[in-house]
Amino acid sequence: MHRLRFTAGPLDGHRVEVTSVLVLGRQAADLDIEDPQVSRRHASVRPTGDHLEIEDLGSLNGTWVNGARVTATVRLGPGDRVRVGDSSFEVEVVGTAVRAAPTEAGPAPAPPPPLAFSPPRQRPARRPGVATRRLTPTLLSFGAVVATAIALVLYFAMR
Repeated sequence: MHRLRFTAGPLDGHRVEVTSVLVLGRQAADLDIEDPQVSRRHASVRPTGDHLEIEDLGSLNGTWVNGARVTATVRLGPGDRVRVGDSSFEVEVVGTAVRAAPTEAGPAPAPPPPLAFSPPRQRPARRPGVATRRLTPTLLSFGAVVATAIALVLYFAMR
């Protein structure tokens, strides 16, 4: 069995077991990531036999595996690093993790338990430039409406 260990972002320190298809995103996803750089439905992670596969779901900011942008379905193995928006996670195989040796200050702290569901939502302040709020589509739509209105006025003025 595989799990995702988050190393950066709102879920930093959490582990999520992947037992079936898991859609990562900001809304309408199996695992909500409150990161404004993550699309509503950003990427899909699914177990296939003895490994995981990840697929970008058309996100604006992309999905990155080991520093390379995902353009097709990519096979993930233990230790692979994935970045979606400002959030990052590593792939782990359950039962093969190596524990850190105790230090002079005492044993290492226990990791947080795996998540069955999303953690409690904490709404971060929205930053400008969120993937779903781009200015260009709005301006193009407005321009099309204005052009149509001008064409109709000219058409009826010439009759």
